Amino acid sequence: MARTGRPRLENPRSEGVFIRLTKDEHTDITEYASNHNLTITQTLVQGFNKLREQEKKEKSE
Repeated sequence: MARTGRPRLENPRSEGVFIRLTKDEHTDITEYASNHNLTITQTLVQGFNKLREQEKKEKSE
């Protein structure tokens, strides 16, 4: 019998990170994510990726 359900991802998100935020930081991140139709995880990952891109540009200059 064939398996049903969602197909497995090539690179599933299986690791977790816990961070403490102030109420203001949490509100800002949540509002930003909501306004841009993103999850909080997507928002933080995109922010991290921008920082890495910026660092690479600075190193290459």
